[in-house]
Amino acid sequence: MSRLPLFIFIDAFGWEVLRSHPDFLADLAPHRKPLRTILGYSSACDPSIISGRRPSEHRLWSSFYYAPETSPFRWLRALRFLPASLMNRARVRHLLSRLIKKLHGFTGYFQIYNVPFDKLGIFDYAEKKRIWEPGGLPVGDNIFDELRSAGKRWYVHDSSLPDEEKIRRLGTRITAKDIDFAYISLGKLDALMHARGPRGPGVPELVRWYDRQIRALLDHARAHYDEVPFWVFTDHGMHDVNSTVDLQKEIQATGLVYGLDYTAFYDSTMARFWFHRPQARERLSALLSTHPSGRILPDEELRQLGVYFPDHQYGEMVFLVHGGILIVPSFMGAKRIAGMHGYHPDEADASAMICSNLPLPEDLESIEHIHRLMRRYTGLES
Repeated sequence: MSRLPLFIFIDAFGWEVLRSHPDFLADLAPHRKPLRTILGYSSACDPSIISGRRPSEHRLWSSFYYAPETSPFRWLRALRFLPASLMNRARVRHLLSRLIKKLHGFTGYFQIYNVPFDKLGIFDYAEKKRIWEPGGLPVGDNIFDELRSAGKRWYVHDSSLPDEEKIRRLGTRITAKDIDFAYISLGKLDALMHARGPRGPGVPELVRWYDRQIRALLDHARAHYDEVPFWVFTDHGMHDVNSTVDLQKEIQATGLVYGLDYTAFYDSTMARFWFHRPQARERLSALLSTHPSGRILPDEELRQLGVYFPDHQYGEMVFLVHGGILIVPSFMGAKRIAGMHGYHPDEADASAMICSNLPLPEDLESIEHIHRLMRRYTGLES
C-alpha cells in the first residue's frame, strides 16, 4: 500500500476564520478543532510546527534582536543620509532587502521592513537560514532532519513562489510518485487579510478558491497513491485592527535617549526593550505598567508561553498591546493596516485550527503538537 501524508498550511486561516466559512472542505475534512497558537509571528510559529518545540527551545522568536557586536547591517547606517521620501518607500525597501539577503548569503525569509537605517546596525537577524530543510533551526532538529535520517523522500514548498506555483510543483511530484511526505505553505490569505481584515472583501472568494484547489490536489493524489491522509492547518488567526498607538512618541516624551539609556524594537503588536541605565527601566516600567493599550508581560508568563530567554536575546522587557490595537508607526510598518496577528494566545481571534479526514487526537491542543502527527504518519514513531 502506498501512502502520501499531506500537510497543507494556510497562513492565518485561524479557527474564527474557519467558523465564518463552515463549508470549507466540510465533507472531506469533518474532523476539526481549534489549536492554541504561540505568542509572536510566523517567525516563531512556523519553526514550532515543524519541530514540536517552542521558541525558547528552538531559539527563533521575533526576527530582529539587539546585538551591535554581531550585526551584519552596520554598513547600512550610511543610508540614513538619503532622502526619507525615497528610502521609506515599500518597493525600495523590498529591493534593498533582496540585495542584503544576497550579499550576506541569507537563505531564510528576510525583510528589513520599516527599521530605521540609523538603528538597523545595532540589530542582528534570527532567521538567516531557510527553516524548511535539514539543519534549518538554530537548535535541534526539524521534521526534515528526521525524514532525511529515516531515508524518506519529501516535497516542501519554496516560499518565494506564489501559491499557484507551489501547488503545481507538488502536483508534479505526486505524478512522479517519488515522495513519502508533503508539506506545503500557502500565504495568499494572510496577505489579503492584512490588507482588508479577516472579514473583508475578497476573503470568502479566496477561501472558496483554496477549497477548489485542495479538492483537485486530493483527487490527483488519490489517483497515484492508495492512501492520502491530509491535514489543513494554520499557525494563528487574524484580528481586525480597531485602533493604533504611537508608542515611540510616548516613550520619546519621557526624555530617555534611544541607544544611550535604552534600545527598543517596535514590532507591530509588541515593543521589546534592552536597558543600558537603571533609570530607563524604572521610567519605562512606570509608563507601560499602567498603559491603556497593553501590558508588560512578566517573566513567569513568558516562561509559560514558551518565549522566555534567560540571556534576554529578544528583550529584557516585553510590552504587548491588546487585541485589535496596532503600534503605528513601528519598525514593521509606517501605516495602519486592516488586519493583524501576534496578540496574546488567549485572545479569541488568535486561535489556530486544524481539520482532517482522520480523527484528531485529544492531546492535539497546540500548534507545536502538529509535529507529532507528521512523525506518526511518516512512520517515524508508532
